[in-house]
Amino acid sequence: MLKKLASILGLVLVFGWFAAQTQASADDAATPFVSLQSTSSGNQITVVVTGEHLKDLYAYDFTLKYDAQKLSYQSASAGPNGFSVDPIVRNGTVRIAHTKVGKTAGDNGTVQLAAVHFARLQKGSAAVSLHDVKLVDSRLNTAASQVVAASISIKEGSVPAPAALKDIGGHWAKDAIEQAVQQGWVTGYANGTFQPGKEVTRIEWAAMLIRALGADDAARQPVQFKDAKNIPAWGLPFVEEAVVRGIMNGYADGSFGPARKMTRAEMATMAVRSLPSSEAPAGGVKPAFADGAQIPAWAKPYAETAAQRGIMSGRSGGLFAPNAHATRAEAVVVISALLQQK
Repeated sequence: MLKKLASILGLVLVFGWFAAQTQASADDAATPFVSLQSTSSGNQITVVVTGEHLKDLYAYDFTLKYDAQKLSYQSASAGPNGFSVDPIVRNGTVRIAHTKVGKTAGDNGTVQLAAVHFARLQKGSAAVSLHDVKLVDSRLNTAASQVVAASISIKEGSVPAPAALKDIGGHWAKDAIEQAVQQGWVTGYANGTFQPGKEVTRIEWAAMLIRALGADDAARQPVQFKDAKNIPAWGLPFVEEAVVRGIMNGYADGSFGPARKMTRAEMATMAVRSLPSSEAPAGGVKPAFADGAQIPAWAKPYAETAAQRGIMSGRSGGLFAPNAHATRAEAVVVISALLQQK
């Protein structure tokens, strides 16, 4: 009886070993593949890129394409050490590349390659697709891979009503700010404030304006400013489009100055440039402001047109304050007036 039991156990062990080896062989033979999945919370959407059946993954490179009319790229993350190369965001695409460093083995099995975060700009379904996937092993060989769920459709959803902003009660621009936040082309901060008196940078203005006017991927081209590398990835598409549409340009030294605070003279100029080309500034008319003489010559026709069209008004005391920095509240009100014009 004992001999028979030992014989049965031996067969079970042999069968178990054989099954494990068969499964391991199947796993070794499986072709690596990369897939997409999405999750959403309110107007925040995360697209997760996952590699499976990976063998010695040392580096990878891929591109996501997304609907820039309905989604706005926010950030991307991967692993505890982050990416070795910053994501490149341009023309409705996010290119992500990462590599290990030094003599080390690659990763095997299932690995989350990236989590890419978007904000929903408009209600309705939006597509995100995966392209140009490259997987490289520690010997720098490019592995064959399959792409599963190369395109996903993020289910239709609406931009939720914004939480009440706690620092705009009684502010002169309260209505315009609330409407702009609801429309999705400007947001408050994580602490529930809007900071209406905060001065606006050039890249913030570009993002507000292009989101409000409607982005057009086909209108973008790479910029050639000497400080182009200093333009954050999240704002680069907006700068590219604002430049190619003739709304914004750089400075005489060849820089763009993304973090430079924008003056009211610049804001007037860019706002009027956003109008259809047939509606060029009148020019030659002295602006009716107490400090009109301080308005730079290049900005005078734009300031006059902005005032005449009701796009932009002066500050207290009948001043235009051309060299003062524009605030977030002023930027919202000017863009809202532009939208009414258009």
